[in-house]
Amino acid sequence: MWPVVLLVVVAVVETAIILQARATVTEAARAAVRVQALRGSHSGEAEAAARDVARASKVTDVAVTVKTTDSLVRVDVEGRVATLFGTAVAVKGHAVAIEEGT
Repeated sequence: MWPVVLLVVVAVVETAIILQARATVTEAARAAVRVQALRGSHSGEAEAAARDVARASKVTDVAVTVKTTDSLVRVDVEGRVATLFGTAVAVKGHAVAIEEGT
C-alpha cells in the first residue's frame, strides 16, 4: 500500500510543478502584452518583461513571440520546466490586448 501512496504523492507534486510553470508563462505573457500595448513601446521591452517574470520561476529556454496586427497585440511565451526526475516538460502561455490609443 505504501508504494501506491508514494506514487500518488509524487504525481501530485509533479502536477503542481507543471501547473505552477504554466501559470508563470501565462503571467509572463500578460506582463509582456501590457508593455507592448502601451503607446511608443518596442518589442524588445515586451520580451524583456516576459523573461523577467519567467526567470523568477524555474522556467528555462524561454521563447517570446510578439505579434501586432491592426490594433491587437498577442504575446506567446514558451518554456521548459524540469520535473522531479529530471525530464523537461514544455509549457506555453499567451495573452492578447488592444493597443493603447486605438
